[in-house]
Amino acid sequence: MTIRKSSSEVATIDVALVTVQTTDDEFGFTTANQIEVEVQTEDEDAVRLVVKGKLLAQKKQQRVIVGNQITLHDNVFNADLVEILQGGTVITDGSGNVTGYIPPLAGGDYVPTEFTLNVYSAQYDAAGTIVKYEKISYPNCTGQPVALNSEDNAFRAPEYVIDSAPKQGEAPYTLSYVSSLPEFDVTYVLTTDTVFKAGKTYYTRSGEEGSYVYTVASVTVGAEVTANTYYEAR
Repeated sequence: MTIRKSSSEVATIDVALVTVQTTDDEFGFTTANQIEVEVQTEDEDAVRLVVKGKLLAQKKQQRVIVGNQITLHDNVFNADLVEILQGGTVITDGSGNVTGYIPPLAGGDYVPTEFTLNVYSAQYDAAGTIVKYEKISYPNCTGQPVALNSEDNAFRAPEYVIDSAPKQGEAPYTLSYVSSLPEFDVTYVLTTDTVFKAGKTYYTRSGEEGSYVYTVASVTVGAEVTANTYYEAR
């Protein structure tokens, strides 16, 4: 008998990108460094007929996949993600900078936000070149409350626990391959600098509201400026 050689041997590495996709928004981050997935099942024990020490018949154990529990290890505090996972409100200033976060009130009702979690990993070839990306999507995700620990001489590395429960007849995840990662939208934020700094790119804005055009400003490092006049790409 001739054995067919598998044609689907794919080597993947890294958490290249994670995105959280709700019904009206999708945001991503590249700071996660580990994703742990634990398959959630409902088990029905095997039934065995044993007579005088001899197994005559058995009904095998039944196992049904009901979802996945995902633990996402990040290297920074992500207020946008925490707001999705446990509710609450992210506070921003007029320039879009995050200035705080208020969690849900104790004892208050909270209806979790459902989202799809997309995890991208890179596939390299023998020359060390990325040839494509693996994308795994987990449907109907909801988050668990987030604990914020602190430790001397150690950057906080939060762990976010996410439950994914597919609907009836829906797969617990989908796996696909894409040629490139999705691109981030560029957001231009007013700078609070009062002098131009080395290593920063400053932009000016022209046009009417809703159709602004941003161009690189001609600046002299160290020159005094009026705050909230120039923009930075974020």
